Amino acid sequence: MTASSEDDGEEGPLWRALVPPLLVAAAVRAAVALAFAGTEPAGDERAYLLLGERLRLEGSYDGIWAPGYPALIAALGGVFGEATTAALRGLQVLLGTWTVGWVGVVGATVGGRANGVLAAWIAALYLPLAGFSGLLFSEPFHLALFTPALALLAGWAERPEAAGPRRLVVAGVLLGLSTLVRESTLLVLPFLALWTLRHSAPGLPLRVRPALTLVACTIATILPWTLRNASVHGALVPVAISTGGSAHVGLNAYDVNYDLAGLADDPARAPGALRAAIRGPAPDPWAPATEGPPAAQARANVAAGLGFAARHPLYFLRSRAVELVDLLSPLSFPVRSLRLADPGAPLAAPWSRWLFAVLSVLMVPLLLLAALRGATTMAASGAHRGLLLSVSAGVLASALVNGLTRYRLPALPLLFAFAALAIAGTREGDRPSDARLAAIAGTGLVLLWIPSLEPVQQTLSALR
Repeated sequence: MTASSEDDGEEGPLWRALVPPLLVAAAVRAAVALAFAGTEPAGDERAYLLLGERLRLEGSYDGIWAPGYPALIAALGGVFGEATTAALRGLQVLLGTWTVGWVGVVGATVGGRANGVLAAWIAALYLPLAGFSGLLFSEPFHLALFTPALALLAGWAERPEAAGPRRLVVAGVLLGLSTLVRESTLLVLPFLALWTLRHSAPGLPLRVRPALTLVACTIATILPWTLRNASVHGALVPVAISTGGSAHVGLNAYDVNYDLAGLADDPARAPGALRAAIRGPAPDPWAPATEGPPAAQARANVAAGLGFAARHPLYFLRSRAVELVDLLSPLSFPVRSLRLADPGAPLAAPWSRWLFAVLSVLMVPLLLLAALRGATTMAASGAHRGLLLSVSAGVLASALVNGLTRYRLPALPLLFAFAALAIAGTREGDRPSDARLAAIAGTGLVLLWIPSLEPVQQTLSALR
């Protein structure tokens, strides 16, 4: 791990200062993994395990998702056999701790050594992220690759005119690997390329070269799998065919918010009177394609979803507003899992589950408001602010089809860095216009959280 040169003074290297938050991060994640050790995997978790087992035994992969996480499961299965699930949770504790360390590097690059240590502490204790260590989803593996890429890009932005291509090459490879774990990274890539172009050295070809390097290295990393898909599917499938399923859920007349699934009688309709009022009366839904190869079905579903949006533009806009509410909801997948699962110690007691859920719910708005303040009123470079905006734009683009709170995780490393800046950073002079912008945006966030109040109350009640 590296950071700016100011981190290597009399206080010693940054990694030494990060040891305490890393130890706490490991302990928190180990406790969550232990709590879910006896929970039977369900839904997507079970599907991931089955795909990994088949890949290990038969050497074939026919899943609709990116192959990275099933490949990891297959590799662990070859070593641990029947203990694969326990080994996977243990590895995710290590991956989560690794990610916290890189969050510290991002924070130090944005605001100095003390800011990096504080960002690592926030990440270590942030339960909506730590909770994924006990769940069998691809997010811990994805963030373990994506966060170092952000750290390299943030470091490159400090002196782009003097930086060589090595940081961008490694960042591009890491982005490619993270794309093979979660395909939605591809939607972040164009925004990162534009950000790189914006902050490159002036003049052609120097301005274009860094963006081309980043994109080329990312594409080169996923190209072998793309060529494999062309052979298997007979069509251009860059990474996965899950987009068709997402289109059927997100571009339709109903909304499946999996943070809320199980609270309502109809799982296709998330509860909340205000959310329903925002969406308004819904047209008749469309059915997914069921004939032809999987890749052709995915393309047909995307086309059908876009056609549905074109025929019902006002409903589409209202439903996008609800998707945005879902994306920014204080709920999260770990809270959902507490409601649906039967975890063991240390979350076995109802009071401990409820406390975990309440803290998780409170942490989401506190982090966003603190990061907003840090990004608008505290000392940080314009390039680093732009990096936060670029990643957030990619997160928003990936979530508007299906506003799951899992989609917001890629923005967390930078949100931690700017939240730390707001808590202990240096104010950047008198910036009344930015302060007003932060106040307006903060008010907008609060208004967006109001439709989530009823589902939050229902979720917490279900934990007692």
